[in-house]
Amino acid sequence: MSNFFLLYKTEIKKIMSKKSVWIAMAIGIALVLLVGLTNLSADGHSAYVKEQEKLLLAISGHSIDDEFLDSFRDEMDKQIEEDPEFYDTVAAYDPGAVYQNAAANIGKSALYDFLYNVVRNRDKISEVTADEFYEAMREDIIKDGTELGSSAEELNTWLEIYDGIEKPMAYSYALAYLNILDDLFIIGWVLILNISIALAGIFADEKTYRTDAMILSSKNGRKPVCLAKIAAGSTVAVAEALILLGLCLGTMFFFYGTTGWNAMIQNVIPSSPWNITIGTMMLIYIALAVLLCIFFAMTNTLISLLTKSSVATMAIHAAVIFAGLFNIPGKMGIIAKLWQLKPTMALYYGSFCNTFRYGQLNNVEASVLIYSICIIIFVSILLMKYKTEQVESR
Repeated sequence: MSNFFLLYKTEIKKIMSKKSVWIAMAIGIALVLLVGLTNLSADGHSAYVKEQEKLLLAISGHSIDDEFLDSFRDEMDKQIEEDPEFYDTVAAYDPGAVYQNAAANIGKSALYDFLYNVVRNRDKISEVTADEFYEAMREDIIKDGTELGSSAEELNTWLEIYDGIEKPMAYSYALAYLNILDDLFIIGWVLILNISIALAGIFADEKTYRTDAMILSSKNGRKPVCLAKIAAGSTVAVAEALILLGLCLGTMFFFYGTTGWNAMIQNVIPSSPWNITIGTMMLIYIALAVLLCIFFAMTNTLISLLTKSSVATMAIHAAVIFAGLFNIPGKMGIIAKLWQLKPTMALYYGSFCNTFRYGQLNNVEASVLIYSICIIIFVSILLMKYKTEQVESR
């Protein structure tokens, strides 16, 4: 066991000694910060964001019912009455933008955007009732599921879950989580690239630097060396995920606060049929990120062992990433369903709108099962292949 830990620390040092690993990580951190700060600038300057937070916190926890909607409209109407000349000008160019501007001027843009993302019609915001609001949510689930290619049975299962959510729902200020969702998709791609760069040579470098025969013929040549590489690769991959996720969450919580953790997921993804809180969603995302990083670590490690080439490992991974950019139409049935489980989709917030079912499993549960099985298979292949190579080397 002591040999394993010594080898494990050595492998960690070898991986982290590469300049390319640190450069890739620095670029990833810069991208996460750039997206976060871009979102902040889109929401207005920090003083406006803080004022909006204060105003919306005051109504967080209120039920989204007719009284809630009427109260918000009254505030906007009052704002319009205070500066009729300005709003007449706005109406002349774009009537639908009147309430949008009024909401911004009273510091409640986030509430307006939330309502708009449900009703999808600026004119309807002036008259939508609570019943119409929840029906619009339901119609979005049906629309998204139909476009995706979900079967009637799959859609009915999700609609039953949505219908079981207590209504009226409570509104919550949750701008931090909205911005985190934007960052998560970028983080997913950054992690794939960073892990590939860090681990492409984990086995291939031994061949490149002609140290493979020496290692394989040593007393530690068998299982401890292979297990140390597997453990080191997984550790580095998970550490990168936790650093990027920690940076993303820390930045957003700093600017927008943490309010909204216990709110329903529909506060940030209105078309989601899931009956969970935002906090539960975030915990699922973090767990998925850790699992995916171990999966990526094992795929890179296995390809590195099989190809004996860092360049080939990164090229294969780049091809997989490129393929992940494309979608398969829902009409292709089981192929489309399986394609939705691809790793590049796992950290996309659309995972919580996906209405495919895999037997009794939803898409997230199916992803966890498949990635876990793949990790076990890859580790088994690595151990058997490395043992075979040791025998051949001797």
